[in-house]
Amino acid sequence: MLEKLIYFDIVITNFLKNFLPHNFFFDLFFSFFSLKGNAIFVWILVIIIALFLEEKKHPGISKNDKKFIIVFTLSFLTTAFLVNYPLKNFFHRPRPNQLISTTCPTDFSFPSGHAATAFAAATVLTFFDKKRRFFYSTIAFLIAYSRIYLGCHYFLDVLAGGVVGIIISKIILSIITNLKKSSS
Repeated sequence: MLEKLIYFDIVITNFLKNFLPHNFFFDLFFSFFSLKGNAIFVWILVIIIALFLEEKKHPGISKNDKKFIIVFTLSFLTTAFLVNYPLKNFFHRPRPNQLISTTCPTDFSFPSGHAATAFAAATVLTFFDKKRRFFYSTIAFLIAYSRIYLGCHYFLDVLAGGVVGIIISKIILSIITNLKKSSS
C-alpha cells in the first residue's frame, strides 16, 4: 500500500511540476513565491497591501489590528517551528531532485514548511478579512505550487503542509476566540 502511495505521489508531482513550461518567466515567478525559504516576506507584502487598503477606509491602528498581528505571528511561528523541527525530523523524507537542484534546502521534505506557513497565514488573514479570502488563498496556493514547480517538494509534502498549517491556525484562532469570550 505504501509503495502505491509513493508511486501515486511521484506521478502527481511530475505532472504538476511539468504542467507549466519551465522557462525564464515561470522560473522567476515561482522563485519569487518561494524566496529560498523566506516566504514570510511575501506575506509581509500581502499584509502591507491589505492594511494599506483598510487604512484608506479606517485610519489608525485598531484593537483588531493588534489582535491580528499577535494571532498572525503566533500562528506563523508555531507552524514553522512544528513543521521544520519535530515533523520533518520525524518523517525523514528526502527531497525530490535533491542532488540536482541548487534552489532547495537540504533538510527533509515532509511536510512542506512553505505550504504549511502559507496556508496558516491565509487562514488567519481570511479570519480577519473575509472579503479578500480568494486573494489570500491564491497566494497560499502559489507558494505551495512553487515548491513542486521548483522540484523542492512532492505533492503530498505540500498537501500535508497545507493541512497542518490550516489546522494549527484554526486551533490558535479557536483558543484566542475562546479566551476573548471567557474574559468578556
